[in-house]
This record gives sequence, structure tokens and C-alpha cells, in this order.
Amino acid sequence: MSMRGVATSPVAVTVKVLIVDDEPVILKVWRVMLRTDEFEVTLSSSGTEALQIIAQRRIDVVVTDVMMPGMDGMELLKHIKATHPEIEVLVMTAKGSIADAVRAMRDGAFDYLTKPFVEIEECVNRVRQAARLKRLHDENVALRQQIDASPGSALVDSASPSMRLVGTLVSQVARVNAAVLLTGPTGSGKSAIARSIHDRSGRKDGPFVHVDCGALPETLIESELFGHLKGAFTTAIRDKEGLIETANGGTLFLDEIGNLDLRMQQRLLKVLDDACVRRVGGTKDIKVDVRIISATHIDLAEACKATRFRLDLYQRLKVVEVKLPGLADRQEDIPRLAYHFLRRHAARCGKDLKNITPKCMEILKAAEWEGNIRELDHAIERAVIFESSHELTELALPDHILKHPKPVQEGDGRGGLLAAIDLDEPMREAMERAETAFRVAYLRGLMSRFENVTRAAKHADVERANFRRLLKRYDIKNYPKGVVPAKGGESEKGSGEHDEDDDD
Repeated sequence: MSMRGVATSPVAVTVKVLIVDDEPVILKVWRVMLRTDEFEVTLSSSGTEALQIIAQRRIDVVVTDVMMPGMDGMELLKHIKATHPEIEVLVMTAKGSIADAVRAMRDGAFDYLTKPFVEIEECVNRVRQAARLKRLHDENVALRQQIDASPGSALVDSASPSMRLVGTLVSQVARVNAAVLLTGPTGSGKSAIARSIHDRSGRKDGPFVHVDCGALPETLIESELFGHLKGAFTTAIRDKEGLIETANGGTLFLDEIGNLDLRMQQRLLKVLDDACVRRVGGTKDIKVDVRIISATHIDLAEACKATRFRLDLYQRLKVVEVKLPGLADRQEDIPRLAYHFLRRHAARCGKDLKNITPKCMEILKAAEWEGNIRELDHAIERAVIFESSHELTELALPDHILKHPKPVQEGDGRGGLLAAIDLDEPMREAMERAETAFRVAYLRGLMSRFENVTRAAKHADVERANFRRLLKRYDIKNYPKGVVPAKGGESEKGSGEHDEDDDD
């Protein structure tokens, strides 16, 4: 049996399963196997009848035989994928008819089962896995609809308890003019939260001025923040308004405020105390009406103890402190954020990408994201650039995001995919190992047969760019015909890279 790397888990809602087979005994077997509250089973004896059922009611998973009179399972599969691509399909095939199973999976089947059924629980688990993938698809659709309805909410609205608290604080502080200090790890979305506070406040029609204090050199930061008069220094050839003045009537966002030196801290404190600013080289105080939101990834309290930051300024800045969690502490938000970034970058690149495959989403949710939201944003941007299909797949993700599978261990002589199965492992790890073994064996076989990426990709019915990424990911070399790779992936007669000239 082929196995896709989708972990099993109980499905919260009833799974609607349609069994299609012209043999009554097989239909009865399935009804018995799925006789639990978890499943609602419908039986059909033909492909034509199955399509009528699908047109009339919701179906999550179809289990169909391949060999049937009239419309066979392969034709039924194609009809389902053309009209209801969200339905997951499992095909049943006689033992030894693996070619039909491989063809079915290429045409969109989730997996296949071989008859006669030996492991009943394994068959039931396979239906659960397909149902879980269907549920992920439904969740993706719901997320896309939510984001389309409110495209700017993804960075603030949250399913995680820690970010719900942030959302509550944002709503509360937006209504007042108090100074706000945003703290949290680098890349956790402090800029987006600052913008959200501004957009929800009474100052939303005024300017929002973002100043990265860490990006401005010390020689320029005073002039940039406070402005200057003509002749104040050698290059001051005209009067210049500072960014604090520019933010008058709106919000000044001071990002990485911990980078300000003590002299700039003193000048900023005066702005907070007196609501006025004095340009470099000037003697006149200019009144300003500015709300200050600041952000930092360092511990300002510790910086105060070390006399690197003024305690009085720290106290003025943190009238309200909002602590942002890292992405690892809000994994529930990864799908929503991923779709938000997909929409943005697809529009910028002029690509019609609206969906993220469930497998790709699973990888995104499992990644560590040490760089937090910023790293996720960049990963999606890169994936959008390199994606060549109609939806975002795991093949376009950066290599460091993909979790490299464990090497396949030598089996006990059983051969095929069974050699990759270790019964001492949990099912998910065993499934991932078996999937890897299948992909490696299949890709090696194709490259040995065709010795050409273009022809091999065409035979596999896979986009050439995606096929090349698969070869690179699994380190598949261009083996000459008839040469069987030795252990470790190297040919017994030597190996070489793909012939670029032959491929193009």
C-alpha cells in the first residue's frame, strides 16, 4: 500500500463516506468496518450512481473499486476531481495491480488499498487520513473567505490565547492617546500592531510615521527626528522638517527605540514632557500633537539598570505595555498569516495563486520559525516567486523550512516500500519514511529509464521545475540505463549530475 505523510487523528465531525463497488459483499464489509459514530456511510454499486449521490449531498471521502462494469473507478475519479476536487478519493485494487494504483494517484487519488483487506484498522485509518485532508481543505477555504472579507485583520485577529489578549489591548489603547510600548522578539509583528493601533484610533486620518531607530546612523538621527535650520551644519543647505513634526496630528512609531543614545533619549523625553520640538540650530520651540508608539526586542528595564537607557523615559514610554508572543507561541495563526502573505505577494508578482495545498500548510505549521512572522512572510514571498503551478506547494518552500526526512533504513529483505517500515516507530514517522522510500525509488527509476529531466517529468506528469526540485531534494543523480544505485545513493559505476544541455 502506498502511504501519504498525513498524520492520523480523530475527526471531530461525522465523516461522510461513499463506498463504490459492484460486489455487494465488499459494500457490506465496508459498512461493517465503518460502523461507528465517526462515519456516515453511503453505498453505491456503480460509478454513475455515485456521481448522482455526490451531486445531491455532501461527501467527504469516496472509496471506489477500480475494476467495475460501465464507468470504472479511474473514470469516476476523473469526474470527481473535475467537478468536486475537494473530495478525497481512495481506490481499491486487486493485489498485484499496482500500476492502476500509481496511475490513480497521479490522477489525484489520495491513496490506494489492496484487496483482499487484511488489516481492517489500517483501512479505517486510511479513511481517517483522507477525511483529515478534506477537513484541512475546508479550513483553507474558510480562511481564504475570511481574509478576502477583511484583508488587514490577519496580523491582529488571532486564534491563540496570547494574541487574543494583544487584540483586546490594541482595541482598548486605540481609543486613548497614551504612549504605548510594544515588546517582543524580532519579527513578531510589532510594526503591524503599531499600525493597527493607529488605524483604530481617532488619529487614523492623520499621518503614521515609522522611524527605524536602528537603521539611522548616529550622525543623522537627530536631524531626521527633529529637523534642522539652514546652515545648522555644513550640509544643511535648506530648512528641513523633522519626522516628529511630520507626524503632527498622527502617530510617531519609534521602532527599536533601545538603539537611541542617551542624548537622543533626553531630547525625546522633552518632546513627551513639553509637546514641542526644537530643530537643530534653532531657538524656537514648535508645538506638536503626536502620539508616540515605541517598540523594542530588548529588555529596557535591564538596559535602565545598566544605565544604557533612561529610567524616566522608559516610564513615560510604557504607560501601556503590549507584549507580543513569538510565532512558536501562536501556531494556530500560521494558516491565517500564510494566506495573508500569499495574497499580498501573489498580487505583487502578478500571479493567480489563491490556495495553499494541505501538505504545504502542514509543513508551514510544523516549522520552527525562529525569525517569527517576518521569516514566514519572507518564506511565502520566495515560494510565490518560484511556484510554477496554480497553487502553493511544498516544493516551492525554502530548503531550510522543509524538514528533511530520516534516511531509509535497510529492511529485512521484504523489498519495496515495506523495507522502509519500522513497526517500532509511531505511525506518522513510519508513513513519512515509506513515502520517502517511494519517491526516491520512483524518481531513481525514471531517471535511470529516461536519462533526461524533461522526458522524465513529462512521463510523471509533473511540472519540469517541480520535478527538478524533487530531484534536488532527494539528491537523485542521472544514472545511466541499467545501473542500479548502490547504498548511499551513488552508482556502482559512478554518477553524474543531470545533463543541462540535454534537458533544455
